[in-house]
Amino acid sequence: MRLFDSHAHLDFPQFAPDQERVVRELEEKGVYVLNVGVDLGSSQASLELARRHRNIFAACGIHPHDAKDFSEDTLKELAALLDQGAVAVGECGLDYYRDLSPREDQRRAFQAQLELAVEKGLPVIVHLRGEARDELLEILREVNPGKGVIHAFSAAHGHPREFLDLGFYIGIGGPVTYKKNAALRALLREIPLERLLVETDSPYLPPEPFRGRRNDPEKVRFVVEKIAEILRVSPKKVAEATFRNACDLFGISLGS
Repeated sequence: MRLFDSHAHLDFPQFAPDQERVVRELEEKGVYVLNVGVDLGSSQASLELARRHRNIFAACGIHPHDAKDFSEDTLKELAALLDQGAVAVGECGLDYYRDLSPREDQRRAFQAQLELAVEKGLPVIVHLRGEARDELLEILREVNPGKGVIHAFSAAHGHPREFLDLGFYIGIGGPVTYKKNAALRALLREIPLERLLVETDSPYLPPEPFRGRRNDPEKVRFVVEKIAEILRVSPKKVAEATFRNACDLFGISLGS
C-alpha cells in the first residue's frame, strides 16, 4: 500500500539525531513525503533532503509566524529557491491564534507568496489558524492561485465547501483520530475522496495511540485507516486515492 504524507518537517531539530535512518526506513516502506519549508533556511533544507532521497519532495515558503521579517529580498530569495525543484509554495497563510507576527505583515506575506505561486505555476500549502478564515478566503479569492491545499484542516475552519469551490484540496492529519474530534470526522464526510490529502505535520500532531511522542511520516497510515473507517471504504482505496491526489496536485509522476 503506497502512502503519501503531504506535509512533514523532517528537517526540524526533533529529527536531527536520526533523520537519515527515518528517511531510509520510509523509502523501504514505500512512504513518500512532501517536506514543507517554513522559512528560507528550512526551505533550503527541504530542497537538500529532496535531492538526496527519491521519496522526498520539497515545498518552499514563509510561515505566518515569520511574516514580520518578510521583505522584497525575502521574496527574491524564495523565488530563487522555488526554481531549484520545489513542487509547491508554502507553508504560508494566516495564524491569528498565536499572532507571532502582526496581522498586517501576515496578510502582506501571504498575498505576496500567492502571487509568486501564480507566477511560477505552483500550488500553495495554506496554513490557517485562529479567527482568520474570512480574511484568508478574501485574499484567496482576490489572488486566486487556482490550486493548493488547506493544511491541517479542522472543525474550527468551518465547512470545507468554500475552499473546495476555489479548487483546493483538504489536508487531514492525526487529529481526525482523536476521540474528542467528532466534529472533524463529521466534516470529513462532506469532502469528496478525490479532494483529500493525508498528512502528519511531523514531528507534531501524532495520531492515536502515539500522542505525546514525536510524529513521523510512517504514521500517516493511521490517518488513512481512520478515514477509511469513517467513509466505510478500504484503507487501500483511501491510500491510493490520496497518493494519486498528491501526485496530481504537486505535479509528481511516480507511475502506477
